[in-house]
Amino acid sequence: MNIKQIVKITFSSAILTLSMIVFMPNLVFANSHYLKDSKQETTINLNEDDLKENLLLKINTANNFSGNIKLNGKNIKKIAGNSAEISLLKLLKKGKNILEINAVNKSIGATLRVELIGANTEISQESGGSGDIQHILVIYVP
Repeated sequence: MNIKQIVKITFSSAILTLSMIVFMPNLVFANSHYLKDSKQETTINLNEDDLKENLLLKINTANNFSGNIKLNGKNIKKIAGNSAEISLLKLLKKGKNILEINAVNKSIGATLRVELIGANTEISQESGGSGDIQHILVIYVP
């Protein structure tokens, strides 16, 4: 094969590739946003005032998710449907607490919103796509 043939083959391949975009705009090989699993982690340092009022965990979604909530490795609630709420104040121990929200979403484009609401605390995380979704809140209690 000489250099002229290599240039012709390369040029032809480039033209074919570019023509796919023009003539087949809806052709998608992979949309990584919807195929990846999602993981988010947040660290929260509570103070004495935060422990005087309720600390509420809220989970909301537009579509049905299934999953569970774990605190320090123990299941404390199942996620089923569009929302879940749980009061964390009496469940937290002094020191480091690891709160895991694990959910599976099979529908494309749905979002999962996790909120932690207290007297002086308001934290919100949101993720979307399909696949496994994991939110981790590391909560330090004095």
